[in-house]
Amino acid sequence: MPVPFPSRRSRIRNLLLILCAAIAIVACDRASTPAPQAPTIQREPFDATLSVVDNSGRVRFDAIIDTAATKTGIEQALLAAYGPNRADGFIQVDNVAREAPWLSGLPEFMKTFSTVTGAAVSFKANTVVLSGNPSPDQRRALRAAAEQAFPGLRLQGLFDLPADPESKPASLSPEALAKNLNQMPLQFKPGSGQVSDDSLALVAQAADAIRSAPAGTRLLIVGPVVATADTGNDMFLSKQRAEALKVQLILNGISPAVIDTRGWGDSADGKPVDPAAPPPVPPPGGAPMRFELVR
Repeated sequence: MPVPFPSRRSRIRNLLLILCAAIAIVACDRASTPAPQAPTIQREPFDATLSVVDNSGRVRFDAIIDTAATKTGIEQALLAAYGPNRADGFIQVDNVAREAPWLSGLPEFMKTFSTVTGAAVSFKANTVVLSGNPSPDQRRALRAAAEQAFPGLRLQGLFDLPADPESKPASLSPEALAKNLNQMPLQFKPGSGQVSDDSLALVAQAADAIRSAPAGTRLLIVGPVVATADTGNDMFLSKQRAEALKVQLILNGISPAVIDTRGWGDSADGKPVDPAAPPPVPPPGGAPMRFELVR
């Protein structure tokens, strides 16, 4: 008896069944094979940080710390110092951060710091930096509070007090003022436009000296330049550093109208140049920052 051949429709249906079975087998194999894991990136530990800035009585804080317990400790210190409505900010917990050696003394120090308007304090590793515009008496009070709260930690910025806190700068002629300012070893953070923490106290002294000059005295700050292979960036930093120093002087009570700024990108002597002229090139060894009188 002859065997009937399957119809064309039957052959297509059988082929589809075979394909579906094969796909199901492959899917099962894939499901049983674990997905490759992304490589774990090991991060280097970094120092916990906290900054607290008072701006006319409103307080902003920012922190990156190691644990939720440290976060709670900071929040409690700020709450005790400022109450529930004066301070706001953000605290990030990152378990790669190192322990904060300043945490235990924070509540005690913040009691004094909260009485000062216009000051800022930052914490990183074993260093505490005071900046802003506290008065000389407030600086002395904050220094005493920091020494009590953070024994063994390094105090920088406006914590550095003059040898004779009662002395006042003598009245200076404009020429003598420029000469004295140019003798101050003001420094900037390497590769940055920011004034170094160690120089903040010197900026306060410079502001005192500027206030002692006759009314109408105006100064030009020509930013320093550190010569590298990237001349364009060198000149950019020169201008940026002059502007940063001006900002710090303003924070210390100097009127913006008293200070002009120039960078080596303007000209080697701080004066405007002909746009068609070739750009000035700093000396190979760089050039220090300088103050000049505006005639």
